[in-house]
Amino acid sequence: MESWYLVTCKSRQEERAATNLLNQGIEVFYPKLTIEKLVKGRRTIKQSALFPNYLFVCLESQNGNFSAVKNTRGISGFVSYGPNYQIVPTELIEQLKSERLQTTSSTIPKTGDVVSVNSYSFNNIKAIYKEPDGDMRSILLINLLNKQVEMSVDNKDINQY
Repeated sequence: MESWYLVTCKSRQEERAATNLLNQGIEVFYPKLTIEKLVKGRRTIKQSALFPNYLFVCLESQNGNFSAVKNTRGISGFVSYGPNYQIVPTELIEQLKSERLQTTSSTIPKTGDVVSVNSYSFNNIKAIYKEPDGDMRSILLINLLNKQVEMSVDNKDINQY
């Protein structure tokens, strides 16, 4: 009977470990999270591990090649509970597999979010995020003289509340 096991990876080597295990014919599950970030004022989309430093592997409970997994490049070892390796319920793996495509996260403000502008001209001014204006700028609504004015601001000058 096959079971899913939890293994730990060396720091930031999940991708390497998953590739090496797949090359050995071992089934691996490595859930990823898609993140939209501002990096140096530019919008970027990046994928990172949902569970950093962990992978799920599927092996035969009795005759599985546990030593091959432990000796794979990028793997630190199995997560164990006492003398036994930690078994992950198949239902949990299936649930994670079905939800992983919908998993996205964003650190970029959404329309209507209150933000703070920190630039040379405007220091700690509250504004309302309206929409992106290319990769490096955004349009904000700033209250000037009791009137909301649209203004294009560099993304690196915007902080979320």
